[in-house]
Amino acid sequence: MFDCITNCVPDGTLYGVVDNGVLIAGAYLGLELDGWLAEKIGKYARPGLGAIIGGAIGNLVSDVLGAVTDPAILPMVGGIALGCILPMTLIPVIERVISRN
Repeated sequence: MFDCITNCVPDGTLYGVVDNGVLIAGAYLGLELDGWLAEKIGKYARPGLGAIIGGAIGNLVSDVLGAVTDPAILPMVGGIALGCILPMTLIPVIERVISRN
C-alpha cells in the first residue's frame, strides 16, 4: 500500500502532507512552544518573540519530518534542515536592531 501512495502521487506530496499535518496537529493539540519559550526568556524578551522562535522551530521540525517520510525528498533532508536553520540565526540580530530603535 505504501508503494502505491509513493508511486501514485506527484513527488513531494507525502512531504507536504506530513509537513502541514505536523503543524496542524501541533496547533490542535495545544503544543505551545511559544508560551514555554516566553517563560524561559521572560522579561528579557519583547512580546511575540516566543511565537517567532516557536514558529521557526515548529517549521524546522515539520519540514524535516516531512522530508524523512517522503522518499522523493529524503536525499534533501540535510539541505532542508540547514535552509530552516540559517534564517533562524538572524533572529538575535533582528531583535538587537529592534531593541536599539
